[in-house]
Amino acid sequence: MTLGIRGAVLSGLGAAETMRHQVAGANVVRLKVGNVGLGIFDAKEGPRPGVPHHTFDFDGPKDPDVMVKELAAKDVKVENVRMHGNGPGYSVYVYDPCGNRIELSTDAA
Repeated sequence: MTLGIRGAVLSGLGAAETMRHQVAGANVVRLKVGNVGLGIFDAKEGPRPGVPHHTFDFDGPKDPDVMVKELAAKDVKVENVRMHGNGPGYSVYVYDPCGNRIELSTDAA
């Protein structure tokens, strides 16, 4: 079986594609590398509000305010918090030191 370049890269990283979907019209590929989830946004169609950014799935506290306080204690400013539907999951948006927008996403149960 031929993996192709994309498949070979994913395989080499130990990553598996778990899902594809769209956010604000941008295609998103969800990957799992070990216990880490990553969402990679395709921005070839140009900027859209909130896109591009990359998503990291994490195990976080149930209360997003607790996460915001933990990040603030590390001098990380939270730009926005978004609940996933009616909860309990949420996303926290921050910028890395290079100005890249990062979404930290958890589905705390």
